[in-house]
Amino acid sequence: MRSQRGRSMRVIVTSGATLFLTAALLAGAPVAEAASCKFPATGQTTCWDSSGNVIACAVTGQDGEIQAGKKLKFKDNGDGTIKDKVTGLIWEKKSDDGSINDVDTTYTWDNAFAAHVAGLNAANFAGRNDWRVPNVKELQSIIDYEAFNPAVDPAFNNGCTPGCTVLTCSCTSASTYWSSSTFADGPSDAWLVNFNFGGVFFAGKDNSVSVRAVRGGCR
Repeated sequence: MRSQRGRSMRVIVTSGATLFLTAALLAGAPVAEAASCKFPATGQTTCWDSSGNVIACAVTGQDGEIQAGKKLKFKDNGDGTIKDKVTGLIWEKKSDDGSINDVDTTYTWDNAFAAHVAGLNAANFAGRNDWRVPNVKELQSIIDYEAFNPAVDPAFNNGCTPGCTVLTCSCTSASTYWSSSTFADGPSDAWLVNFNFGGVFFAGKDNSVSVRAVRGGCR
């Protein structure tokens, strides 16, 4: 009985990642990379007074001092996608080449699913067919509130010149992007995120705005 209790306690204190690894090995299944699944920080590291002047952050209690959450960290996967190393989400890169990934192409809310995401999945973009429209919290998670116009990490906005592809550049329109989340108080509207300054709004689903697909993440 003592030996059984010892084994049981070891299972209880074993981390979830280790349990997953053990189960996969016992089943002879391939082991996938575990998502980090942490809450992302805003990216803000500067502090200001009420007049808009930059001040020292010490003892202000502002976001720039506390920097709560995991520091934003992104990786270009080299296949037209970007991995968020905090949340584990994989994001579609945007291009400026007239392809399905083109940063200037906009969609109604219905077509964000029926045209953009369906097109990526039909084409097996980046070797995957599980692309989807991000929910509003996922979409806001890649906003960098220390940046502006666009409010993103350089991984999402570099080398964006006419004709560039998702393998050679990364583009972000300083405009609004659809989420998959409907506005509960008006179901003909959906939530969207503005990548000029990081605002979150809702608008009619018949509007035509940008879309950035996502896959994976914490489940």
